[in-house]
Amino acid sequence: MQNNDLRAELIRQFPAEVVEMSDGKNEAFYSCPTCGRAVSLGMDKCTCSQVLSWKNIQQEEAAVGNKRKAIIEFEVASDFTKGNCRKCPISYIGKNGTDNVYECPLKMRGSCSIKLC
Repeated sequence: MQNNDLRAELIRQFPAEVVEMSDGKNEAFYSCPTCGRAVSLGMDKCTCSQVLSWKNIQQEEAAVGNKRKAIIEFEVASDFTKGNCRKCPISYIGKNGTDNVYECPLKMRGSCSIKLC
């Protein structure tokens, strides 16, 4: 591991304030201040290894009109069906009160737009 990589990993061990974003529909969501990925309320650590703090949530407005479409291609199990978060390789386990639930990092739960080929 190079010194810059090691330094970045060490810095991510210090809690960083979560960012509260709002999209064009005024729906709020939270994101990691380091990588910008969506995070679930109360998560201790982002998938990029950044330790998260929920004490003083920063607020930002997402840029409206500056969005572009991105396509990610990945393999899924043969019995995967659209909206099956349990079998989706990009979903993660988040908290909903005291229950564990499968969360979509793309915030598509209930309105999955994954296209199967």
